[in-house]
Parts: sequence; C-alpha cells; structure tokens
Amino acid sequence: MQYYIFDEVSPNRYAPYVELPDEIDLIETLKGNKPIFDELPIKMLCEIEEDEEIIYTDIINPGVPLFSQKMKSALDESGVKNIDYYPVELIDCETKELLSEYWLGIVTDIIPCIDIEKSTFEENVFGQTVLTKFCIDESRTKNLNLLRFHNIPGLIIINEELKEKLSKGDFQGVSFKNTDEYHRKI
Repeated sequence: MQYYIFDEVSPNRYAPYVELPDEIDLIETLKGNKPIFDELPIKMLCEIEEDEEIIYTDIINPGVPLFSQKMKSALDESGVKNIDYYPVELIDCETKELLSEYWLGIVTDIIPCIDIEKSTFEENVFGQTVLTKFCIDESRTKNLNLLRFHNIPGLIIINEELKEKLSKGDFQGVSFKNTDEYHRKI
C-alpha cells in the first residue's frame, strides 16, 4: 500500500501568519497529548498585510494542523477517529476582528511503523544517525488510515484509501506527497 504525507501546500504565501498561543505546547501536541485550554474556542492571533489577498485554505499548519470545517467533515466521513478536535478562531492581531474558524487537530496515534530494511539512515555532522528516507511497514500501522509517524512526529501520514477519498473533495491548499518523495537533508 502507498502512504502519503498529508499537509498544507507549502509555501503558501497567501495564508495568514498564525501565532500559536502559549497554552499549546508544540512538543506535547505532536506526541498526541491532549492540551488543557482555559477556554474554547481557542483564539489564535493572525498577522495579515492590508493589501494582500488572504486565502483560507483547508489546512493551515503553524506547527499543529488547523483544519477547515469542510476538511474536518471529510475526515470524519472517511472514518478517521484518532484526531481530537478543538475549535479555533483566527483573530486579526490589529483589528481583533474574527477572520475565520478552524479546528485544531491533534492526532492521537503516534506509531512506530518504519520498515528499517527499506529505509535510509545517514550520519550527520554531529555523528548522529538520522532517518533521511523512509518506508512504512503496513503490518505495523494498526490498520489506521491516518497517523503520526513515530520517527518524524511532525508528519501526518495517510494511507492510499484515505488519500483517494480526500482527493475527490474540492480542497484548497492541501498536499498529498507520496512518502517515496520524502528526503530529509542532513
């Protein structure tokens, strides 16, 4: 089975610059841990240029993924059950105007599913072994259609079936990059 990295199209020069609030610990959310919020919806400040056109894509990723309602619905309808969602309001940092609403998505399954024999490791300048290309061992994915990859938890991985379902949607700013195309530079 083929696997894909599921993310925003990058770079997206038309997306707003979103600042993560202090209550979101990036490392903890990447590990799938549930944050505790003082209040919901989460208010995230955005910087936008007055003369620039802003496009609110179906995924914005300021370190943790923000999904549009349309994308959240598509994931729900496709049987994705391992994302905890929290409502988010994107607020203009100058005018305090509500710009858009999203869902913060925390993927709860971080799976060690690398196929070591088919993956590539290289030594960096510090003498550390680094994963530079990887293959997924399907037998270790727990039959999940969406997961975070244990060795590189910043990546969201989806299987081919979910990619095909999502590809039929009319989404803006969404990338499905085959994991074969991934190459980490050291």
